[in-house]
Amino acid sequence: MKRVALLLTVILTGTLSMMAQNIKEPDSDCIISMKEFSIFSNCFKDIDTNGDGIVDAAEAKAATILVLDRGGRSNIINNYDFLKHFPNLKAFSVGTTTAEVIDLHRLTKLEKLNLTNATFLQKIILAQGCQPEIINPEGKARIDIEYYVEDETVRKLLEEYSYCEKVEQDGDVCYIVSKEYGKYGIWHNGKLEVPCQYELEELRNKYFTVSQPVLIAVPFADEGIKEFCLRNRKIDADQNGEISIDEAKAVTKLSLMNFKSFIRNIKSYEDLKYFPNLEYFHAGYTYAETLDLSCLKKLKELDVSDCRMLKTIILAKGCKPTIKYPVAYKGEQAKVVYK
Repeated sequence: MKRVALLLTVILTGTLSMMAQNIKEPDSDCIISMKEFSIFSNCFKDIDTNGDGIVDAAEAKAATILVLDRGGRSNIINNYDFLKHFPNLKAFSVGTTTAEVIDLHRLTKLEKLNLTNATFLQKIILAQGCQPEIINPEGKARIDIEYYVEDETVRKLLEEYSYCEKVEQDGDVCYIVSKEYGKYGIWHNGKLEVPCQYELEELRNKYFTVSQPVLIAVPFADEGIKEFCLRNRKIDADQNGEISIDEAKAVTKLSLMNFKSFIRNIKSYEDLKYFPNLEYFHAGYTYAETLDLSCLKKLKELDVSDCRMLKTIILAKGCKPTIKYPVAYKGEQAKVVYK
């Protein structure tokens, strides 16, 4: 009897799983038909605004929230290709799935991502610059994040090499690649023309003219800020041990908050000029008396709770973030001036 019950459970789960994958596109304006299966259709009932049992292209584009947790654990979803029709989602719950990798790179506006029921998940693929708030499955501390690369050649090279950078020399496209950290070569015309045996600076000086400078890494003035950035997998997206200019520009949240196991005294904040799109910034621990943030024109939240010697905060003209000051601070509150 136990074997029969187990077999029926497997068959039922498999049937419901297939129903969940049965997302059809009978014509160009019909994205999802919800008349054939009631369990899965429940996930899209709020998106079907006219109640006709069909999610059309306009309804899909208008959707900002999609929750696939409705329908119980038997409602298994493993194919997420249909997300290409929902480019404006800001909040998304992936629902119950046995998938180990989920590609979400089409969701460029994603702000909140719920992975609670994705217990088998090992990796998610996000759009470049996308840094949603993520809720991981219970008991799972971390899920790997990979950022989608638009350039097809770079994507293919990253299957073989641990690092790949597209560069141009007098209009001719080539790629700097590396298999071993610290050893770089040049891939050009479909082959590795220069072996991976050069340091990056040596390679650039030897094979690229001064008229074609390529600034790949942020030249950090403060090692403490650099270490915080390298510890953040969302910032060092390609995990190559350097923060590129593009990676820095993509950052909207930066925290230099100290932990018992990792404490750094930040001495200089001039590196913030490479992070022009910061909206939230935690200044971390410092003895500095002046904090110049005039380069952060988009700043909305500022935490200086660990800056106990701070006397002056310099902001960009018109920038008025909410500021969190030190708790029980006995000295004078830092003066805010605009530059």
